[in-house]
Amino acid sequence: MKFYLAFFLITIYFNIHSQEPDSRIRISEFHFQNGIGFNSDQYFGLADYKILAPSSELLTNDFSTFQGNEYFIFNGPTSSSYQTIQLGLTFKSNPNPLWRIGISHIALGDISKGFSKSTIVPYDTLTSSQTGQQYFLDSTYSENYNTRYSAQQLRLETSLIYRTDPSKRWSVYTGLGASFGVSYNAQTVIEYTSYNSASTMNEYYTTTEQGENIVEYFQNKMNFSTAIFIPMGVDFRMGKNREFWKRLHLYYEMKPSITYTAIPELKRITTVNLINSFGIKVTF
Repeated sequence: MKFYLAFFLITIYFNIHSQEPDSRIRISEFHFQNGIGFNSDQYFGLADYKILAPSSELLTNDFSTFQGNEYFIFNGPTSSSYQTIQLGLTFKSNPNPLWRIGISHIALGDISKGFSKSTIVPYDTLTSSQTGQQYFLDSTYSENYNTRYSAQQLRLETSLIYRTDPSKRWSVYTGLGASFGVSYNAQTVIEYTSYNSASTMNEYYTTTEQGENIVEYFQNKMNFSTAIFIPMGVDFRMGKNREFWKRLHLYYEMKPSITYTAIPELKRITTVNLINSFGIKVTF
């Protein structure tokens, strides 16, 4: 929020000075967007997590008898939260295109890998006092490891927008944009859980007992990313007559993009993304 507040104050300052008659570039719009992004899958292996968490005691265990599963989570299954505030600038010589520039925040989510193992052994026998029927209990000992890498990222975002007549009630637009970001709070988490459960073959009787739960946290280096995207949207001007509502716009925007992220300890990854967001715009 501090970044957004500072940006808002800078907006007011430059807006005052950009309205001078001889200004070639003037601030004409203020944008705020909130949305969600969908991302292509990326996978890390056990060797990768040993590099990200070199001092982990849990990762020194033998995983040869464990079954692995991989999944990519961005604040939920393959999704990420996205917020941005931007200025819209127009050129005195030509009001179209619009140049947008601002700060964005995105959660890089969890790149996760899990390992699990279950061992089933005979546990006990139950005999009904009324019918004499026997129920055989099995005991299952389960172990699970979950490894995940996550980060938050601040990005400088800019785009050049071409639009239909913005004075109309409805308008559409598209363009080309790019963003450059650095992460904060990048970390790797290693978690181990185990539990025992006992149940009959016909599931009339089940008990579960929690075993160990161990969690390790490791801070990672700052990562960097670059993205190229195509913003596309539809804009609705809220009023026709009153000046206040004429200046207020609501819009929907989608941004298909390709993102290149460099993780210093590990490797560089490329993802295909689609950000969907709703925005509010004030024109000056």
